[in-house]
Amino acid sequence: MYIAKVIGKAVSVVKHPAYQNRTLLLIQPLSVRSQLVRTPTIAVDYVGAGEGDTVIVGAGPGVAQEVFGVEDAPIRELIMGIVDRVDITFQEAQE
Repeated sequence: MYIAKVIGKAVSVVKHPAYQNRTLLLIQPLSVRSQLVRTPTIAVDYVGAGEGDTVIVGAGPGVAQEVFGVEDAPIRELIMGIVDRVDITFQEAQE
């Protein structure tokens, strides 16, 4: 599981049946300091997220299959929540 920023929408005319009636969003993983990291990827939206939202992404084998009840779903990344706020306190190293 990780946090990401929704940076766009993916549209496809021809797709696997597991993607029918599902929104595909382009996401960019975030660091703990809310900096964009890694390469963007596509995730299936489960919660109604939109561009600019910070989201919680699940990326485990069988997660989408369990949520959507689709056998052999070729879904790797699944948006499972929208983040309202993140509070992190950083402590400076003591010398």
